Amino acid sequence: MFKNVVGLIVEYNPFHNGHLHHIQEIDRLFEDNIKIAVMSGDYVQRGEPSLINKFEKTKIALSQGVDIVIELPAFYSTQSAEIFAKSSVNLLNKLSCSHIVFGSESNDLGKLKRIATISLTKEFELSLRGFLAEGFSYPTAFSKALFDEKLGSNDILALEYLRAIKTINSKIEAYCIKREKTGYYDDEKENFSSATYIRKILLDYNKKKEDKLNKIKNLVPKFSYKILEENFVVFSCLSDFYDLIKYNIIKNHSELKNIQDLEIGLENRLYKYSLENLSFEDFFNEVLTKRITISRLQRILLHSLFGLTENITDKIKNKVPFVKILGFSARGQKYLNYLKKSENYSERKILTSNRNLKEILNEEDIELFNFNELCSQIYCIKSNYINIGYPIIKKD
Repeated sequence: MFKNVVGLIVEYNPFHNGHLHHIQEIDRLFEDNIKIAVMSGDYVQRGEPSLINKFEKTKIALSQGVDIVIELPAFYSTQSAEIFAKSSVNLLNKLSCSHIVFGSESNDLGKLKRIATISLTKEFELSLRGFLAEGFSYPTAFSKALFDEKLGSNDILALEYLRAIKTINSKIEAYCIKREKTGYYDDEKENFSSATYIRKILLDYNKKKEDKLNKIKNLVPKFSYKILEENFVVFSCLSDFYDLIKYNIIKNHSELKNIQDLEIGLENRLYKYSLENLSFEDFFNEVLTKRITISRLQRILLHSLFGLTENITDKIKNKVPFVKILGFSARGQKYLNYLKKSENYSERKILTSNRNLKEILNEEDIELFNFNELCSQIYCIKSNYINIGYPIIKKD
């Protein structure tokens, strides 16, 4: 079979030239490889709906050289970096990946591994809890517990991937690629930019469609541009969901205390300010506190909308209930057929359609599968798309 089975953990929100560079570097570094991407579905880790839906993102990924796309379900993709990373690594482990390749600002794998080892000690955990108790946000507390070690956003995720590999005792080997040209929030440099910058352009309601598309044309591959142009009228952002979020907060106020990541007392702030504010921006700014990062509050709002509770998180944070394949190439199909011959294939719980769910999944797994489907149905309320079915198959 393939010499190197290389895993990527991605969001493609949207797919840009930096993502293409990532794929090209894997081809340069690993001969005879197959590339498997764990990709956030209709919601992303910053606590926002994806700009375009998971099927459109899958088409782009396959067109640019990814061989298999696995959906990272909403109950993982909208979690903290730790749970996001651990579940993604677990999914790659299910498909027997030999390597994981990620972007890094420092490009210093040795240093990141040392920090990962330190961060798993009891001493570090006690120090982290102490800074959190003082009122620092999690990223700041984490940095302070590492004696003010400054890490870029990609290095923070890389650190979580390394911690996850250690925690689950995986044989996956890590490899990092230098983050090229731009950082997470940077503007355009030599036809490279961050996904954040591209979203900022596309979601600017004060600019004309033609002006926005022209501005991103050189920042994304041609096929990605085509899909973005086709989906221009259905781009999603969190504020679009405010009426649904507000309704849910008011209706289920007494149950909010059970929502994942919600601090004690925050449910009352959510309830109070949802009643007082018609605009999402005003509501969000009123609820936000120094203890909560913008991304964390966005995740909490999505969790309240989904009904994603601490109980559900406890069920899924240490084991993945299924592996949903959104799409594959001919090479990807060849590898999936190879896995079918393995002795433990049934334990992998790989889904390539909704048929035979009861034969592959147990009752609790099916509940979680349906939970993820419901999250996508909620996405469709504001960003209508036809569930074209899966997998998407790219013919050579």
